[in-house]
Amino acid sequence: MMGPLSTAILAGCLQALRWLLWLTALLVLILVAAQAWRAEETARPLANVIIAVALVAAGWGSDYIARVILRRARR
Repeated sequence: MMGPLSTAILAGCLQALRWLLWLTALLVLILVAAQAWRAEETARPLANVIIAVALVAAGWGSDYIARVILRRARR
């Protein structure tokens, strides 16, 4: 069993990771838009969108795990 400080640090890090993953997904989508605007022939928009969706899902997963940890710590 983890102590209250360890639990708070872990939950805080997971919630910070969520925001970092979401920000990275936003930057990847901006990259897709910039490549489309420049009409780059070597661009792979579908692959980049899949990566962005995976990053958003990982962010949601990170948030879910943080909430589970906090819920179990309150018991």
